[in-house]
Amino acid sequence: MTLPKEHMQHALELAKRGIFSTTPNPMVGCIVVKNNQVIGKGWHIKAGHNHAEINALEDVKKNHGSSSEELLLGSEVYVTLEPCSTTGRTPPCSEALIKAGVKKVYIAQEDTSQEGLESLRDANIEVEVGLLNDKAIRLNTGFFTRINEGRPFITCKIACSLDGGVALHNGESKWITCEESRKNAHQIRASSDAILTGIGTVLADDPSLTARIDNEEFINLNKQPLRCVVDSNLRMNGKEKILTDGHPTIIFTNRSEKKFKDQNVNTIAKPGDDNKVSLKDLTQHLGQMGINNLMLEAGPVLVDAMIAANLIDRFIFYIAPKILGSRKLNFSKLEGSIKNLGTIELEIEEVDAIGKDLRLSIIPKY
Repeated sequence: MTLPKEHMQHALELAKRGIFSTTPNPMVGCIVVKNNQVIGKGWHIKAGHNHAEINALEDVKKNHGSSSEELLLGSEVYVTLEPCSTTGRTPPCSEALIKAGVKKVYIAQEDTSQEGLESLRDANIEVEVGLLNDKAIRLNTGFFTRINEGRPFITCKIACSLDGGVALHNGESKWITCEESRKNAHQIRASSDAILTGIGTVLADDPSLTARIDNEEFINLNKQPLRCVVDSNLRMNGKEKILTDGHPTIIFTNRSEKKFKDQNVNTIAKPGDDNKVSLKDLTQHLGQMGINNLMLEAGPVLVDAMIAANLIDRFIFYIAPKILGSRKLNFSKLEGSIKNLGTIELEIEEVDAIGKDLRLSIIPKY
């Protein structure tokens, strides 16, 4: 017999299939079960399209035709997020489940913006909440961060040597980490809604900041993450790669807005203290745009500023078995002391070997 946890795990795996296309919506998966047999499954494929529950119910009809209504009566549903109760671009999923006559709904994670639980219970449908809750929260951390804090979940990627170097003193930094690490970093880029960097990185490296992965679903979308640059004094001249390749880019500046020839490039003024961009206002602006996940790829100046503003939610370190020595550029220039050996407390979340490197996922505790 398949256990409820196994059905919910199946639903979570389905939800992940929307990783490149559901923003600003969360990723959601759904399984319909009758007599411990899966009779339908679905996931939220794309924002503006059917939600996971509707797709799962439609799958039952597709698989079982005229007998689908009878099968749905008294069935059990496993869904990774509380069914919606409001009409947006699509009808309420809670009403569809009630109309189908399901007996019980297992929900991994509540959605405080909805009243699906109440609707289901009012219709005398049994509801169980919390099955594989931790996994469901991790799946949609970006969505929940935006809903609760008004900004994206921010992941800072750092590729460095064992002694913390990201480049030599002359700025040379190419391929410190191995190919497997670089491919993994591109996976994070592809699953992010936007990438943030600083003017120093743009002027030094002229990066494209595009995601290059061998994934058919991502490639077919023909879409790249939004590139964002902190350029307080508008030092960019318009010839940089990220301003000329046709993909959308926002330049956040402290000054008044400036127009570039490329219609995909926008400048937005978010003035802060000391003639710098307000990073808090920048991230709130991205939240208002519906950005759930933001990847930070920058040098020590912007990384330190984001740390100081308590705006980094997760670090991903790729650590190569190399030592760059004393004449190197460190990933951070934060000052420490004997009294305060750590500027922030860090909690190691995951440690994995990746090619010749180590990959560390670390959560800061501000």
